[in-house]
This record gives sequence, structure tokens and C-alpha cells, in this order.
Amino acid sequence: MKKFYLFFPIIFLFIYSGFSFEKKEETLTWGGDAIISYNAGFAKNVMKNRGGVSLFNLELAENDSPGAGFSDKGPSSDVIWGKNRGKKLIFLKDNRAKRAWLVTFFVHRGKYPLKFNINGHKGEFRLWDFSKNREAYRWVEFPPQWLRKGKNIIEVYCPEAKNRDEGWELYVSRADEFAKGGGFPLKISNNLLRKVVKSVYAGELGYTELYLPGDYSLKSFDGGKTWKKYSLGSDKKTRGEYSLRISLERYRKRGSLITPVIDTWRGSLKKPFVPMGEVERIEVTAASEIPPDTGVKYYLRKGSDMSPYGKNWSEYKLIGSGGNLKYTIKRDPFLRRYIQIKAELYTKNPLNTPVIKSIKVKIKLKRNSPWHKNIYVVKYWNPTIKYSSINWEWEKWGRPEFKELLERESIKDLIEGSKTEFEAQLRVLDYVTKRWYHTDPNPAYPNYDALSILKRMDNFGGGGFCLTFNNTVAGILTALGWEARHVNIVAHEVLEVWNNDYGKWIFLDADNSGGNYMNVYAYDAKTGEPLNLYEMHKIYLKTYFPDRPIDWMNDLIISTVKLPKNPPVLPGYFNRVKKIRVKGFEQAAFIRMIPRNNWFEKPYPKPLSHGDYWWPWNGYINWYDEKTPPKKQYSHFTDRPQDMWPDLNLVHIDITSGFGNDRLFLRFETFTPSFSHFEINVNKSGWRKIGGDRYSWILVPGKNRFEVRAVNKWGVKGKPSFIVVNLGATPF
Repeated sequence: MKKFYLFFPIIFLFIYSGFSFEKKEETLTWGGDAIISYNAGFAKNVMKNRGGVSLFNLELAENDSPGAGFSDKGPSSDVIWGKNRGKKLIFLKDNRAKRAWLVTFFVHRGKYPLKFNINGHKGEFRLWDFSKNREAYRWVEFPPQWLRKGKNIIEVYCPEAKNRDEGWELYVSRADEFAKGGGFPLKISNNLLRKVVKSVYAGELGYTELYLPGDYSLKSFDGGKTWKKYSLGSDKKTRGEYSLRISLERYRKRGSLITPVIDTWRGSLKKPFVPMGEVERIEVTAASEIPPDTGVKYYLRKGSDMSPYGKNWSEYKLIGSGGNLKYTIKRDPFLRRYIQIKAELYTKNPLNTPVIKSIKVKIKLKRNSPWHKNIYVVKYWNPTIKYSSINWEWEKWGRPEFKELLERESIKDLIEGSKTEFEAQLRVLDYVTKRWYHTDPNPAYPNYDALSILKRMDNFGGGGFCLTFNNTVAGILTALGWEARHVNIVAHEVLEVWNNDYGKWIFLDADNSGGNYMNVYAYDAKTGEPLNLYEMHKIYLKTYFPDRPIDWMNDLIISTVKLPKNPPVLPGYFNRVKKIRVKGFEQAAFIRMIPRNNWFEKPYPKPLSHGDYWWPWNGYINWYDEKTPPKKQYSHFTDRPQDMWPDLNLVHIDITSGFGNDRLFLRFETFTPSFSHFEINVNKSGWRKIGGDRYSWILVPGKNRFEVRAVNKWGVKGKPSFIVVNLGATPF
């Protein structure tokens, strides 16, 4: 009997081992059509095209945008009439294109057509019905065969005009405004200039001469017989550039498509949690169309981070090129769970583009734990983080201006007692709306930070117009720890703030516009939920352009539209309204943004006197889609919502199971500017801070609930993600 007890542990282990898990090989897949990677991953200078992803097909040749707009320093326009002609030089390294447009911005439309001459070929800007289209920028198509490699000469003239009033007034970018707009400053050392021009301009644009702002535009006062430099403007001595540009339908030289982070334990499985795995083999395949003078190169990197911005990633390694890719990774060199694939597209002929048709991943792995059937998922909210391809710049925590701003305006007293984050944000909106009366922001147009705008009132008694109202709101909200940014829509400047109650961006407008409307947001008429501009844009198109795209040169796109009998969007939190307006929705035909809100950290570059003119600066990110074609005066476009409306402060929970069937292993991913830490709430025991990004969740029989949220350095808490499971019997 004594011997039996001595050997009992061995017998027990033997019996238990009879229930041991037998590892079985699984085959997982990820991807398919290249559009999957385009929609979920990262994209630069590429677009959806011909059933796949190609290089983007619009380029802009311009040299005026950094200083474009109204200036306090002197003349910022020039009138073309009679014998007063203008000349513009635009350089092209490659003159090939499928289509071409001449683009310009007008202060005043003349009585007769504005004629132009491109390298000896004649065309004109015809008069248009201003009651049907009020855009102050215009473009007109011309044959691309008119263009030359190298220097292109554009002349504009209106000999029929007998005086200035009958002529055409064009915007001029003053050379002394270029530095603040992000261009070459007028005063720059010759040695530095030569280095920069040689390395950048000569290499990319084919410039063969040294030019500074103001050297590309000339003026004639004798009908084109002679030309003078630095003679623009009413003073006839302004150094500047005409806002004349050439837009080209042709493919960009290079672009990239990057998949989202691919989890090799999950593939395309949609299950809330998966068992841990041991990857045996990965096969990457891709298919592309490769016309002459084009190509695609494929790269792969490995990592142990869920986030694409994590530190534990290898460098990208070239794995192949050409029309068809097949690349295999075996287990020995593959020691990491996550991969990303990058495809670089290029062309030497702007008339041709490669087209990526598919990117697929096939994964063979063995599960080192079973699919536990006694863990039942009841419900969960676990968003996949949508990242932007654009390098957004967010104001960093801890700036001294935040404290000064909040104390100056007594903001903490203002929001004290707010029951929700949204209520507090609306209190700030209401406060700024009533801070000053809508005024002209000139002279001394302020910087974009809230303090500069408020301090301007000390000198001029007025804070400005829609942009300054809304940048003040955005600055205060950001100082409180809520990311907010300026947005431009049709003839109006507004803002959006990330709201953690709703887990999305929300539109706000503080401009009192003469007292006609105040402290406005907009909400869905069916649900009552506050909306952002992307949501309103989709509703706008469905309402006003249900069956065709917008024609920017012929459709009347204005800031006030006739509302339907039962508007799909309604205004919220307003007072002193003479006539109901649905701000935001009425101007949602077009959306552009400056991709940053860090105006304290970096006041420049920024547009000159933004909102006083028709937005000729070229640093915006512009939205386009099937019904909203790209505007010809700009370079940077996206049709991926996450590029302009990225997820902030949300948490994605990666959930895996091990051998034990009474526990889950959690890991957290977030994109939270000025991130501080995660907080968790297990079975409603209360929120508590954790030191890292992982948690081992030991389940109890019956109902289990887990919540996690991101917290930034202000202490602002993001919208919680959660999962609720029931744990069934746990046999031993």
C-alpha cells in the first residue's frame, strides 16, 4: 500500500497526459484584392484605379503657393488690361501628359475674356455666369502638346479692356511672404541656394537656372514688347509671383501601398480571440500589371508590436519585384508574430502606371493551445485602429501657453460641473462665440494659435472672423487635452474635436456671423447623434448630387443651400437665430485640412491670411471621391477617411488563449497623442492604472467583463473598449 502512494503522482501524470492537446496544423489567409490593403493600410501618391491600385494621376506645377493670398505688406494682386500684360515661367522636367489645365485665382473678373499664350499657343478664360458659379479660381483645359520640357512661358493679356475696371485682377504671391508659407525665403545665402536648388529643384523639376521668389513672374506695360522683373502690383515695383499654375493629368513618379499590420496568428479570422500559434510557413503572393517603363518592388518587415509605430520592428527587406511575386518564409528565420508588406510603385513614363491587383498572405501554423469551447463571448466593442497615412502633427502636452490660455479665459471655472465631455466642449464653443463680434481679421492678421488671436483684441478690439473664432475654440480644447483642429469647407472655416463620449470627430462652429447663428453643432435627424464633416459630406452628396459628380467649374457651390422640407441634418445648441441654418452640412461639398494643430510649437508654415481669398496655398490635404473630383489647383488628395479622420484615444484589445481554459491573455494597442497609460476595469471592480500594455485575465465561472481605456498626459480618458464572456465548466 505504501508503494502505491509513492507511485501515484507518476500514474496521475500519465493519466492526465492522455488528455494532452495534440497540435494540429492550420492554414490561414489574409488579403486578396489590392483594394483591401488600400482601404485598411497606408497609401501615398496612389489611388484606386482599373480594379486595383495605381500611381495617382494628377500633378501640379506651381511656384507661388507659399506666399499666395492677401498681404498687409503691400500689393498682393495685379490687374491685366490694355497694354498691361503678365508673364509666368513654369519649368517641367518632363512635359508629357494626357490632359493639361491652366489654373489661376482672380480677385476681379474682367469685362472681356482673359487671353493667354502658352509657348506661342493661344487660349482664353471665358466669362462665366457668376450667378451660377461664384468660384474665384478658374481652370481651362488646353492641349498638353503645347508644353515643352524645361522652361514654359505663359502670357496673360486682355487688350480689349480700356481701363483697370474692365481688366482682370490676378492674385500675386509676394516674395517677402514666402518664408512663412513654407517656401524659399527671399533673403537666402547664395551658397545655400545653390546647394538646395542643385539637389532638389534641378533633380526633381529640371531647373537649369537659379531662381528665387519673384523671378518667375514679369510685367509688360507696352503690350509685350519689353518685360520687367519685380514690377507687379499697383505700385509697379512689387516682387512676387502670379498665382498661375499648370495642372497635369499624368501619373506621379513614385508611390507606395503598405498593408496594415498582419497578425499571423489570426489572418483574416474575425473571431474575438484566438489560441496562440507557432508559425511554420508564410507565403506572400502579389499580382500586378506592369506596362513598359513602370515597375513595382515589394518589401517585408517583421515585428512583435501590434502597432505599426511600435519600436520592435525590423527594417523593410526587399523580397521581389515585377508583375508576380511569390515569397516564402520558413519557421527558422521567422521569430515574430506580425508582418507588414510594402509595395513601391514607380514609372519612368508619366503616361503609364503599374497597377497592383492583389496582395495575399498564406500562413501555415500549429496552435500550441486548443480552441476553448467553454469560453463564450457574450458581447464586445473592440475597434480596429484606423491609422492615417498622413503624418499629422499634434500639439504636445506640457506647453506653458496652455496654462496661460486657460487662466486668461477662466476656462476651468467655465466647464466645472459639466456632466459629459461633450457638454464641456459645447460650453467652450458657446463662450468663444460670445467672446467678440465677427470682424475683419486685418490688419495684423494673427497667427493660428488661440493666444495670438485673443491678444490681437488687446490692440484692435476685435478677434476676427470664422477662422479665428474656431481656432480659438480648437486651441482651448487642445489645452484641455481634447485634440481639435481647424477645417476648411465651402467658403467657411470651422473645427472638429475628437470626442471620447462618441469615439469620433465632431463638427463645431463658433462664428457668430453678425449674430445670425451661434454656437452650432449638427446632428443626424434620425438618431440625434452629433456628426462630423465626413458624415455630413456623404449626406450632402446623397441630398444634392444623388446621380452625378460635382462640376466645380459650372455647378453653383455656395455656403448656403436650399434645405429639403425635412432636412436630414439639424442644427444643435443654437440661439439668436433669425433663420434656421444647418452650418457644416450646407458647406460640406468640399473639405480640406491643414494636417496639424501644433500652432504653439510651430507657428509656420501656414497659409497667408487664410480665408480672405480663395485658398491658393498648396499645403492642404484635400478630400476627393467619386462625386467630388480633385480640384486642379492642389497637389495633395485622399479618398481614405482615416487619413483625414484618424482614430484617436481608442484601444484595440488583442486577445489570445493559452493551454488553460480559464484565462485569456490581453494586449493593448492605441494611437493616443501624448499617451500616458492604460486603465482597466475588471468585473466592475473600478478603474485602475496599469504599468504596461498587457494583462492576464483569469476568468471566474459565469459572467466576466473586462474594460480598458487609454489616458493621455492631461488625464483625459478615451472611450473604453470592452469584452464580456461567460466561462462554462472548467474540467480538470
